[in-house]
Amino acid sequence: MSILRSLPYVLAVALAATGPLRAEPVVVFAAASLGGALDEAAAAWDGEVTISYAGSATLARQVEAGAPADVILLANADWMDHLAATGAIDTGSRRDLLGNALVLVGPEGTAPAPDIAAALAALDPDARVATGFLDSVPAGIYARQSLDAAELLDTFLPRIVQVENVRLALALAARNDVAAAFVYRSDAMAEPRVAVIAEVPAENHDPITYPAAITARSGNPDAAAFLDHLSGDAAAEIFARHGFEVLR
Repeated sequence: MSILRSLPYVLAVALAATGPLRAEPVVVFAAASLGGALDEAAAAWDGEVTISYAGSATLARQVEAGAPADVILLANADWMDHLAATGAIDTGSRRDLLGNALVLVGPEGTAPAPDIAAALAALDPDARVATGFLDSVPAGIYARQSLDAAELLDTFLPRIVQVENVRLALALAARNDVAAAFVYRSDAMAEPRVAVIAEVPAENHDPITYPAAITARSGNPDAAAFLDHLSGDAAAEIFARHGFEVLR
């Protein structure tokens, strides 16, 4: 067999061994409250995506430190502002994707109340209320603002169980480990083991927005296409069905 005639055979063997070339997946860092909805939206995209969920503060610090993310979605504009100020995101790609509402939930079967003050007043004196860290996790920040606006912060601060993301607070309420939890409307819709006790007035806290951006270190050519997909009609329908407000 000549060298020229054997070359196609060698190439065929090499291709069979390595398989077809594939694009790198888009690595996404996303706020924990997006779990479920974002998974479904990503599945509707014609490409590979890898999603890591955590609290917005944790994700922002990781991206600032150079973590290998292509796209970041947070539940708080201040943390995205911080990333922009430190040069960690492509500011031209930044957009506000979604909105949400803050609610107080309790274990399944908990009776609703007319407002937050009445709901909290109905709790046992030693009952605990869960939410994210009050100074860093977006849900906790909004909860702190809401309690302060209702002049209830000093009363309930010793009874608040602070956790690293809102889905952990939701899980505590679902397991009846706490009497109530401040979470997002979308979280309450995702967990059948909780009941909404009261809705928090939007004027009592900063607007709840979910900004998204491509990170400054990303070299993935599919990152922009995925971000555009999340802004499109198909993803909008998914997010709305999960309880988010779609921002256009």
